[in-house]
Amino acid sequence: MSEKSIKPIVYVSARQVHGGAELARQLTFFGFECHVFLKKSSFLAAMHTTAPFAVVLSEAGLEDCSADEILPFVVKLSCGPILYLTSTLSISQQIELMNNGITDFIYFPLDIQRLIDRLDSLLERSHNTPYRVLIVDDSDAMGRFNADALGQAGMQVQLLKNPLEVFLLLERFVPDIVLMDVYMPQCSGNEIAKVIRQYTQFDSIPIVFLSTETNRNKQLMARSMGGDDFWVKSMPREELVASVGITCARYRSLRRWMTCDSLTALLNHTNVIELLEREVAQAKKESLSLSFAMIDIDHFKKINNSYGHGIGDQVIKSLARLLRQSIHNDGSVGRYGGEKFAVLFAGTSLIRAAQKLDEWRMRFAELTQSSGDIQFNVTFSAGIAALKNNMDAQQLIDAADQALYQAKGAGRNQIGLHNN
Repeated sequence: MSEKSIKPIVYVSARQVHGGAELARQLTFFGFECHVFLKKSSFLAAMHTTAPFAVVLSEAGLEDCSADEILPFVVKLSCGPILYLTSTLSISQQIELMNNGITDFIYFPLDIQRLIDRLDSLLERSHNTPYRVLIVDDSDAMGRFNADALGQAGMQVQLLKNPLEVFLLLERFVPDIVLMDVYMPQCSGNEIAKVIRQYTQFDSIPIVFLSTETNRNKQLMARSMGGDDFWVKSMPREELVASVGITCARYRSLRRWMTCDSLTALLNHTNVIELLEREVAQAKKESLSLSFAMIDIDHFKKINNSYGHGIGDQVIKSLARLLRQSIHNDGSVGRYGGEKFAVLFAGTSLIRAAQKLDEWRMRFAELTQSSGDIQFNVTFSAGIAALKNNMDAQQLIDAADQALYQAKGAGRNQIGLHNN
């Protein structure tokens, strides 16, 4: 995670120093700022001073206070999720605890990966960016009416009167949905929708026609030319906001599945290549630095053979999470395939990118992996290359790959640099 970024704060209650400290250490590796409390007074003082992103409350409570006693105070002072660490609970006990303010349950024996997965999911949900809505309507009054309704609901809205300028905003604004009038002077909405669908990068964006047209055959004709739905312009504001929200949420979910690897939620192989090609073109055009790295988990076959493919997947997910949280806004990360990852460092020199990679390598090596009662550590090797003037995207990948195999040949658990 970038030094300039704000780490999400997690408060942990504990009765013993050792257990809480180990949990805090593991959470810290994955970019959380973790504070462990043994006493009620220090716990509540911290809650009053700085509200955390999440609270992890053990059923054992604290040294001087039971979990039942501290829970009402935590609920009152917390503005985020409260996770309850417990050995076993009946359904009625879960219902009672949820009614009292608990939001999630994590069970002993504690699976740190499962806990971090849950925290990641909650964090992503809390950081959802506003939906982006592009309204294409030649009617200034109607366009502003809809824009105001959606803007007041917290959405980002761009209003366009000339449909012939739509591609400029599709590229710059990157909308989650396009609300399109059907009848406009320059061209009809279904005509411009048909043109939009000719471009693969815009093919999946929902296009919804807004019109006073009530003829069902004409509505269906418009949808057949590239639209996804047909809404009446006079629909109530509340219905418009709800319909746009539902459509955007569905689009983002589908888009995530289309572009991301299902195991790690990182960019998949195809989108890594497409992104690299765009970044290479932009770096050459604007004379920017660009470094590209390939990462490979050391002795991964041995991990699968020793602990099973489920644990192998756990190791892959742990590295993916570390990379995603570490890269922040300095570049992009994707799963290249198997136990191999790709990292793009935009505007970053070879040496600085290598330094970052080495920091991540050391952090990953310290992370404790587990299989039942067995704990072990894993390392990775990486190769990195900088873009040269005569390189294309594939040549940059090949250069990073060569540096990776140099690192593996030199003993693994290190960073190789391509200097040619």
